[in-house]
Amino acid sequence: MSLSGFATELIHESAVRFDDEADIVVVGSGAGAFSAAITASRHGASVIQLEKAAHIGGTTKKAAAAYWVPNNHFMRGDGRKDPKTDALKYMARLTRPASYDPGKPHLGLTEWEYRMTEAFYDNAGLAIEHLTEWGALEPVRWDIQPDYYAQMPENKAPYGRIIYPHLFGGGVDEVGDGTDMIKVFAKAAEGQGIDLRTGHRVSQAVVNDQQQVLGVIAHTDAGSVAIRARKAVIFASGGFTHNVELRTQSLPGPVFGGCAAKSNTGDFIPIAQALGAELVNMNGSWLAPMVLDRAIANRPDATCSFSIPGDSMIFVNRFGRRVVNEKAPYQDIVPTFWAWESQKAEYPNLILVMLWDEATRQFHAGDKYGNPIGRAKSSGGTGPDGGDTSHILEAATLAELEGKLRERLDSFATHTGGFNLDGGFLDNLHRTIERFNGFAEKGRDEDFHRGETPIELYFNMGARPGNDKNETLWPISSEGPYYATLLAPATLDTKGGPRTDVSAQVLNRSGAPIDGLYAVGNCAGAMSGGSYWAGGATLGPIITMGYVAGLNAARQKSRPTFAEEAAERSA
Repeated sequence: MSLSGFATELIHESAVRFDDEADIVVVGSGAGAFSAAITASRHGASVIQLEKAAHIGGTTKKAAAAYWVPNNHFMRGDGRKDPKTDALKYMARLTRPASYDPGKPHLGLTEWEYRMTEAFYDNAGLAIEHLTEWGALEPVRWDIQPDYYAQMPENKAPYGRIIYPHLFGGGVDEVGDGTDMIKVFAKAAEGQGIDLRTGHRVSQAVVNDQQQVLGVIAHTDAGSVAIRARKAVIFASGGFTHNVELRTQSLPGPVFGGCAAKSNTGDFIPIAQALGAELVNMNGSWLAPMVLDRAIANRPDATCSFSIPGDSMIFVNRFGRRVVNEKAPYQDIVPTFWAWESQKAEYPNLILVMLWDEATRQFHAGDKYGNPIGRAKSSGGTGPDGGDTSHILEAATLAELEGKLRERLDSFATHTGGFNLDGGFLDNLHRTIERFNGFAEKGRDEDFHRGETPIELYFNMGARPGNDKNETLWPISSEGPYYATLLAPATLDTKGGPRTDVSAQVLNRSGAPIDGLYAVGNCAGAMSGGSYWAGGATLGPIITMGYVAGLNAARQKSRPTFAEEAAERSA
């Protein structure tokens, strides 16, 4: 029903009869959406919240749901310092390491990146305090987890910024996850009278002649509905992890899937483009390895592998060689998959083999954070993908394991461009294990320095009895059984989209705000480039900018519709 001259993602208000209206329309139901909706409501705005999926929560519901909050109230209450100048240096050093310079006014960031990073620091603590006061968050301090780069000299507060959600209905300081966070958000939204509707896929923005955003068109099983936003529309609809075409065009290397909500297909991007928004950071994403079987199966409950424990465990490429520190932060492991060999025109590390022995299976099994090892034989319970362990290959010898790996890779050939092990894989693997075992005996990984930073020790989830040298290293057994799985590059979600300002309002290509349009979370362009500052550096900024968007949108004046203006003129 769009008019001539308009993109299909836009429809003129003169062609629309609104079915409902509110001051603010929020698109999405993850942490950013709830933060925006509740904040707007607390500041006097009526809110309709639209969720594309049949259930609320988005990717937040699938997450561990830590949120990273510099200078938070727990830190201040303890008298711990987290000065703004140093926090900005830490974030800038990671966001743009090639241009970072503490002597420059913007530390080597672009002016926009600097202003947005500064706005995050300035608002993060206040946002968490207010949302907690309103019953929308139940924070639990988690001082034992270090930032991902706690060892960096720029990081003056390496512990204390990470907060976890409380287990819904649990005991004091009992830690929950994203499911619990969403339950608390939803309860607070219900208490505020927010009209939350599932099964509403927003595909168009309603605009006037000045390209002001006046509402949205949402598609439901019962048909399309037009909903007016008297003040503003706030998009918090997630990234484009499950839009394969856009993902392939935008990201810097091959990606086989992701653990974002299946509804994250980048629906906001064409709407923003039609409104003249400038897209930024489209090659950026929150990265993690993922079991190849899970990535290809693309199940809604699939998870990435964020923390991979195990001491007698290694990753090797198709040549049987170690190519990465297996304990590095998950974001930092993924670029290794994208190493390019020019003479053979191939990605030799496109799929990595994770190999472990029986001792690691017994000491480091589990399902937390997407652990590929699965449950120990004596354990019950279920893990990712309902406890499915079909991705794990088991063999009595390394030679037998190689055969099973080749067979499994053959079964995925149409997805991987025929990727398989090199002819010298087994010989090289024996040499790799011999070298690794030598490092383990000494307690020092001379190739990749595994276990030498605080986060690597945290990710290992404890030492086995008797290992007092380096808890991340132990010799791989000379006898089977051996186990392996295939790891591939994946995304938690993408983080590219329209540029926003410090009020979370979407900007056009001239740098001017688009009236009535805000965006937060992974549907908007992130200020952090390709970096991942710490655990919770996804949700920390998302919740914060949701708060900022809700606050600023609620302060907007109500805009009259075309019909209201016409009636006023005729009067």
